Amino acid sequence: MSNTTGHFSSEPEQWGELVRLIGNSLLTAIGLVANTFTFVVMKTPRLRYKSYSHYLSALAVFDSLVLVDQEIVAVDGFLLSSRLSGIFQHFSHDACKIFMFADAVCNLMSTWLIVAMAIERLCVVYMPFKRNMWCQQRGAIIIIISLFCVFSSTQIFRFFTTERIGDACESHEDFRPIHIALHIYMYQFALHFVGPVFLVLVSNIGVLIKIFKVERAIQNDESSSTRLTGSVHRRGKTTRMLVAISMTYIVTTLPLVIVTIFIHIMIERVSFQFAPTLIRLVPWIHVLQIIANLNYCSNFFIYIMSGKKFRKELRRIFYHENGSSFVIGSSRTRDEIIMMSY
Repeated sequence: MSNTTGHFSSEPEQWGELVRLIGNSLLTAIGLVANTFTFVVMKTPRLRYKSYSHYLSALAVFDSLVLVDQEIVAVDGFLLSSRLSGIFQHFSHDACKIFMFADAVCNLMSTWLIVAMAIERLCVVYMPFKRNMWCQQRGAIIIIISLFCVFSSTQIFRFFTTERIGDACESHEDFRPIHIALHIYMYQFALHFVGPVFLVLVSNIGVLIKIFKVERAIQNDESSSTRLTGSVHRRGKTTRMLVAISMTYIVTTLPLVIVTIFIHIMIERVSFQFAPTLIRLVPWIHVLQIIANLNYCSNFFIYIMSGKKFRKELRRIFYHENGSSFVIGSSRTRDEIIMMSY
């Protein structure tokens, strides 16, 4: 999330900028490598036919772009705190507009791709007979493109309200009230957190309830075959992996969003006299930003821990292993479809 709407009269402590620079640089390096591997693995012949592979590939791309954006902001902040020429000082007005627009859209895409996966998984577990309809490659691609178009349209206002002012890309004074309203309440509050978190929580709770019911049914059914139980276990691991991705987003993002919105409300709605006190929180906001950025480089490690197929494809990439892809039998009973739907 960009921090270009604030206008404090004092300066935060420099240790926060140093911590942000070091932390973001480390996470960016790890994230770019991890997301590259994720993209390559998800595009292998054995995985690319699955709908979630398209979501996870797109997520790897947008997560990487967010990390690069955050690194640029971190370097700029550190240079300015060191009394050096910042990066944005060399930007034109148009470059500032494009950067702020791209930063916001990439953040929203990273967030709502997780929402799309959570909703898809919810539909699959409660409507297993329509699984082929929900999990089509074409459908995933259409959803990704639609999300990009929708969220790009919501951020067009940045081309009209943002420009380079001094050494920063921020809103013009004439448009500041509307920019703050759109940036904080529509972008940060509604689109980037409250809406996605609500949908992800509802979807994940519904999925977990279904998982527990199915696993309990299997345990109570003494006639369940080993093949059926194994299939359910494999599907359950895939579902838990997607749930873990969603929950990681919530846990890492929640503290930063709450503190950021609180500070803006205190300054804009209460009194500017609170700025000297609240600005002491800025270094801690940088720490929270690092925690939030964990969301953009952690998915690869979630896949490794919970995805057997992902690990197998990753080994093939490194060691050029040859193996047959896992094929699920086409003949299934009604109970098998229900049990294997997640």
